Amino acid sequence: MKMKKWLTHSMGLVMVMSVFAGCSSKTETAATVSPAAQSTAAATTTAAQATTKPEDKISGKITFLNHRTDIAETKMKDYIAAFKKLYPNADVENEAVKDESNIVKVRAASQQLPDVVFVGGDAMKPQNYPDYFVPLDDLGLNGKVYFEDSFKVNGKLYGISSGGSITGVLYNKKAFESAGITSVPKTLDEFYADCEKLKSKGIVPVATNFKDKWPLSQYEVLAQSIAGDALIMDKLAVSDAPFTLDSSYGKALTILRTLADKKYTESDLFSTNWEASKKDLATGKFAMAVLGNWAIPQIIENGAQPDDIGFFPMPVDNNGTLVSPIGSDAALVVSKTSKNIETAKAFVKFFIEQSGYANDSGFVPPIKSEQPKLKQLADFMNGTKMLESSPTKDYTNQVSNKAQFAFPDLAQEFMTTKDQQSVLDKFNKKWAAARKTVTQ
Repeated sequence: MKMKKWLTHSMGLVMVMSVFAGCSSKTETAATVSPAAQSTAAATTTAAQATTKPEDKISGKITFLNHRTDIAETKMKDYIAAFKKLYPNADVENEAVKDESNIVKVRAASQQLPDVVFVGGDAMKPQNYPDYFVPLDDLGLNGKVYFEDSFKVNGKLYGISSGGSITGVLYNKKAFESAGITSVPKTLDEFYADCEKLKSKGIVPVATNFKDKWPLSQYEVLAQSIAGDALIMDKLAVSDAPFTLDSSYGKALTILRTLADKKYTESDLFSTNWEASKKDLATGKFAMAVLGNWAIPQIIENGAQPDDIGFFPMPVDNNGTLVSPIGSDAALVVSKTSKNIETAKAFVKFFIEQSGYANDSGFVPPIKSEQPKLKQLADFMNGTKMLESSPTKDYTNQVSNKAQFAFPDLAQEFMTTKDQQSVLDKFNKKWAAARKTVTQ
């Protein structure tokens, strides 16, 4: 898709005519300009305007604040060089930082946000975007990209997602072949049956990374798939007892508990770690892990052949319908205080449409019509119903924070405590107490 042309109106001809009109009002000794000379001057001005390319209008220096310190000296330099080639009069300074969310908060408070910013996580609530950023509706991306509703305020689009993330089952195809598994499971029973086959061959079916805790957060996404609703947490949040065995959260937790009870996980839950598990997944010692698509390149970097790593939607029931939420990674926004807003907008449009960033990062491209180049993602999305996620409501976040709720904490206790109901009761009690302190 070509970059949008950024045009400004020229008053050159009007200015020329005004100059000559002024000359004619001087004294009789002033030189008289003939009609032929006027015509020649006007033609020269028009010709000069015609040689000014639209891309020359995009100029000046902008700064791009982002969290991608891992590619600051590699891919990001390539993206900026490609933009510079399109717009020779523009310069982009890359500012990659590790603690971007807090830096965005501090700079927003002091009205010192750079021109283009990656906004993600808890850096800023979308309802505050109009205070700091300009609308991007004139980029021609409305109706073409994922997650528009997540970054719209009062009908105006203030942010463009840089890519989508999906949680599914990353698996080693060689491990599947060793266990005689010829196709990925489409139902939960098939999934458990495949785990049994892998276990019988001495292959660890599923790596949970229980000890590191954070990987267990990936299983919270299963609750959305079970409910068929990416916003299920907002609906459960208004209850004093959102965590029950028959709720979508309870069913997701039960899948985890079943894996542990049937010894389909690491033999010692407290000994494995994330970095080591990537190597074990790459070699086929571990067959599967519930992770985001962002993990695919990391497993390949740890020694796996790209064609040996696959990715499929986690079946959460036995009806054969595969459902998966898709959530936005960081969004690109343009600061209201930018001195080169049009250049900043042009960079955002380029980054979304032409840079290749989403594919390079293993994300689902933000433009809906663009197919992922990562084969594992393309295979995953084929025949899968995608549920577009949005940020949880402020009320849900406030209650969750007051209750000090973290899904990995709940998952760890549910997996290892004999009385699972007591675990749910404990977390429900804290949730109910938190709700009393938060106004809905």
